Amino acid sequence: MQEQLLSHYVDSLHRDVSFFCSETLRKEGITVGLMYFILYVCKYPGSTPAQLARDLALDRAYVLRTINKLVENGFCKRVSHPTDGRATMLYATEKGEEIFRVSRDLLHRWDMCVLEDMTEAEKEQLFVLLEKVQKKIQKKGK
Repeated sequence: MQEQLLSHYVDSLHRDVSFFCSETLRKEGITVGLMYFILYVCKYPGSTPAQLARDLALDRAYVLRTINKLVENGFCKRVSHPTDGRATMLYATEKGEEIFRVSRDLLHRWDMCVLEDMTEAEKEQLFVLLEKVQKKIQKKGK
């Protein structure tokens, strides 16, 4: 039997979801990579770039460059932090909120496509196991 690696499946799933979303997002003027930032900012309005970098486990310089792109293209806006003059808080603009809705719809459609042959019990088991893996990764990163 051939060796099975979780990393192989994760990589394959990531490439497939990216391909699935890319054409629609390109028409909206955004890349798949930027989509994840918008999803975060919409889920956590008022978050700071430092929080985003920490939660997504990304380099702060990369996060700042990406946020600059989102701001320049009108998807997000920066607001001065009320108590920390050095920090800014991030919010989606109306354009960013629309990308959030489009992205969520794409991701739900992808889920439906790849999970359609699974029973509800299998889906539940899959998500329980994936959450267990995710918690292990989060614990390891701290």
